[in-house]
Amino acid sequence: MSGFSDFWAGRDLWREPMIAGVLAGAILGYIGVFVVLKRMVFVSAALSEISGVGVAFAFYVGALLGIDPHAHGAIPVLLEPTWFSLAFACLAAAAFSLRPGHRKLATETIVGLGYIIASALVLAILNSPRIAQEAHAVGDILFGNAVTVPRSQIWALFAASLAVVAVHALFFKELLFVSYDPETAVVQGVGVFRYELVLNLATAVIISVATRAVGALPVFAFTVIPAAAALMITEKMRLTIALSVAFAIVAAAAGYYLSWIEQLPTGATMVVTASFFLIPGLLKILRRSSV
Repeated sequence: MSGFSDFWAGRDLWREPMIAGVLAGAILGYIGVFVVLKRMVFVSAALSEISGVGVAFAFYVGALLGIDPHAHGAIPVLLEPTWFSLAFACLAAAAFSLRPGHRKLATETIVGLGYIIASALVLAILNSPRIAQEAHAVGDILFGNAVTVPRSQIWALFAASLAVVAVHALFFKELLFVSYDPETAVVQGVGVFRYELVLNLATAVIISVATRAVGALPVFAFTVIPAAAALMITEKMRLTIALSVAFAIVAAAAGYYLSWIEQLPTGATMVVTASFFLIPGLLKILRRSSV
């Protein structure tokens, strides 16, 4: 009880980060169902990494212009890392939606190239002497160890979540169709490319904004783990979505609490906490295989 008492006493410090984590977990848990069904898990990983490049690049450009990111009101709106993250992710999502004209160049190859190049760029920027003083802060953003989350980022995350939910509400059946059975969708004349582009852009928007708020590592995890855990438990789509969202919310809240009490890295603790929800599905698979 003393641990919880200490945690509750510090609520003024953890309130915003907890809200950001829970909100990000909820919307990513929802989006993750479509990501896993579409078998585009690596796309979400690439988008998370590319969003991180946008964040790091914003700091790098600010350093080139001699702007102090810690000075109140010093960062111009156009140099806000969220905009860079959003632009990078949306461009990547559009590129990933294209069908390569070269028969030997698969879409997975393009996604892999995007991930590799983005990873290298992040390392190069973080080790640049121009942002040596900010490298630790950028690393915390990318890996989900940021101690504080400004309310502006929470509102941005909330607005992005509303936009994504609105888009999915308008095209839910089509997005689910092209995610679950794209071959049949093509046969029935559904605009697969159009809806895949919508799905990728919606995913990119929420991933980019969430990456700025809670970090790339938990964003990627919340996009994959809760949905995978839910899909292993049930085949009913509405229940799958509900479970995925619930798993992500609990993992975000419990993971943040554990990281606070045990002085652990926030993002990594959230990911480990989320991983425990895979156990019921794995046990179910083992029981089936032993019959």
